[in-house]
Amino acid sequence: MGITDKLCKTGLAAMVAAGALTTFAAGSAHADAATVAGVANSQLGNGPCSLGGNGYVPPGGIGHSCDGAGHKYESWCADFAAWVWGRSGDVAYVKELTSSAASFYDYGVRHGTLHRTPQVGDAIVYDYDSSIDRAQHVNLVTAVNGSTISIVGGNQSGAVTGYPIANAAIGTSVGGQRISGFISPVFTGATSNPSSLPAGTLVKGSGSTVKVIVGGAGLAIQGSDVDADHYDLSHIVSVDDAAFNALPAVPPNGTVVMDQSGTDNSRFVVVDGVALNIGGGDWVSGGYSTKPQMGVPTSWLRDATQRTVGTGVVVLDQSGADNSRYVMVNGTALPVSGAEWDADGFSARRSVGVPGAWLKDAAGRPVPNGTVVMNQNGADNSRYVMVAGAAAGLTPAEWTGDGYDDRPLMGVPGSWLARAAAAKPADNVLLKGESGADSSVYVTANGSALPLTVPEYTDVWGSRATTGAPEKWLADLVAKPLANGTVITNASGQEATRYVMAGGKAVALSAADFTALGYDQQPLRGVPGAWEATAAAKAAPSDGTMLLSPDNTTVWMVVNNGHKRPMATSEFGPGGYSFLDVVRVPTALTAALPGV
Repeated sequence: MGITDKLCKTGLAAMVAAGALTTFAAGSAHADAATVAGVANSQLGNGPCSLGGNGYVPPGGIGHSCDGAGHKYESWCADFAAWVWGRSGDVAYVKELTSSAASFYDYGVRHGTLHRTPQVGDAIVYDYDSSIDRAQHVNLVTAVNGSTISIVGGNQSGAVTGYPIANAAIGTSVGGQRISGFISPVFTGATSNPSSLPAGTLVKGSGSTVKVIVGGAGLAIQGSDVDADHYDLSHIVSVDDAAFNALPAVPPNGTVVMDQSGTDNSRFVVVDGVALNIGGGDWVSGGYSTKPQMGVPTSWLRDATQRTVGTGVVVLDQSGADNSRYVMVNGTALPVSGAEWDADGFSARRSVGVPGAWLKDAAGRPVPNGTVVMNQNGADNSRYVMVAGAAAGLTPAEWTGDGYDDRPLMGVPGSWLARAAAAKPADNVLLKGESGADSSVYVTANGSALPLTVPEYTDVWGSRATTGAPEKWLADLVAKPLANGTVITNASGQEATRYVMAGGKAVALSAADFTALGYDQQPLRGVPGAWEATAAAKAAPSDGTMLLSPDNTTVWMVVNNGHKRPMATSEFGPGGYSFLDVVRVPTALTAALPGV
């Protein structure tokens, strides 16, 4: 149905300048909004001189739909909408409304109820021009069904009529007029349903705390937020204490928020009470650009960005570019395989979409040290503790004796756990036994743990944190020789020689050897000087070590406590030795080893 008499009478300049529409977004309808819809619907079919010839007069007395002789006095859409709000019980500041359609827009700016998402009871203003404070039309929302709304308005085809609007949003064209904004009425008196108030409404109970409604949640406003975020404490809705205290503390998952102060243009999505940054690449691809953007207190946003998505929450890329599912464990996103999705019960949990860039970062983080985990499927009762990116197995005695049974036990996908249990701990991590019975400290290097002397710990590593580890797992790392081919140097920097490990011996490399043998292309690991000196002093690599020097193509095997024998090509291949295990060493080493 079209709208005739589109131009409603405009008023004088607005008391305040029109603000951005992105500051607030509406929640669901206030309980009293149903009264607005009821009053509006009761007038369907009436003309400008209904109500016994009295017509529709705004509560403030400025404007009139009837000339007193049974004829229309003026374009009366705003007269009707203001009259309805005035007859709906406890609408505050209703006397500010006049026969100007723009007065509704001004009302929304002044009281913080101008928003982007329609809800029952709202006024809809069309073709608002801030330069002259003028609008073409106004009518009222009487029902919301998804993206389709029902409206009732005066001066539409000469009467009070109603019709649906599909895809109602800012910019939607209705009868040639575009929607400029939705304005919710401010209700007075204590309400028992504050979560249904429009986003941006300030509420308080009998105490001193003030909250702002965002997506049905009540976010506490700190003193530092009042001026920075431009909250007007003179406009607060009183709320029953029980309802005030029962307000959710965080907006629903998927709510898009921004700093109310406007000092930061970043956008965030709320997931499990955490504010996740939405990168530029995700803004459109994740569909966030189509959602209302809600201003939140600066202090709340600061805290929410520092929180961690809860363990056990299942997440996926909101854009749909990656169909993988992940489960959050202590701040890290762990991949769930297809078989585990159903077998381990992850499919029974609700999946939450998150920005792709954030998910990639979360999946790349190691699970924090000290996190205790087990296979989610429960088929294996083994327990593990995360140490430097590796899952360290716990013996039954360590489970209770070292206090791991007092920590939260987190279920993780079995395929991920198998990889973590086989993984080497990260390099350069300081470890000591969790029980504290042994005060020795070790540093990790390529899957081994090397002992530190007290002076080395004090002079080189003392400023770093030490991570507790299960004693048996740590003892296995200490007993494990540093892998052949590992390139090392003294971590203290007091001695610059570089070495390559070969059968437990640290073989010195000249500058020419370092590059000629290709070790400049491998990680250079800092190790304790005392340990390095002992390894360098070893007479020869251990038996079974395979060596190759640049003087010829012969591969030598160390045998008989430091002797060498040439190896035949036939010894390599399937079922035999691998060339990948051969260590490249300077010619001086192989030349010094006696033959068999």
